[in-house]
Amino acid sequence: MKNFFVAIVLTVLALSVNAQSTIPKGKSQLIEFTNSTAKFTVPEGKTWYIYNIFSEQYYTQGTEEKEAYILFKSINNIIFNKGKGPLVYYYNTALIVNFPIVFTEKTQFELEIFNSGKKAIITYVEVDN
Repeated sequence: MKNFFVAIVLTVLALSVNAQSTIPKGKSQLIEFTNSTAKFTVPEGKTWYIYNIFSEQYYTQGTEEKEAYILFKSINNIIFNKGKGPLVYYYNTALIVNFPIVFTEKTQFELEIFNSGKKAIITYVEVDN
């Protein structure tokens, strides 16, 4: 039984090291944004690996507390139906897109925060093509 436990621990450690080694080497970025600054363009000759987009979990509307969420408003100037594209942040993470999200050079995308104009954060690694 002890050997079985040791084997499991070693397997988990090996998988963890392997997962960490798949993160590309590049310039790591953390950018705070609001709805007015949520439009991004990947520079020419670069690729972005977006690892997280997040905000506060709840916001207050009047006296009611509601869940905050963030979604894609557009990608390459294609506006999603009523500006409501794929969900990238919600308190129930089972509903969001899988990370990392990979965008190649010149990709333009816009996010929308639904939490009363509060701030959010995007984290990504930028690599040369």
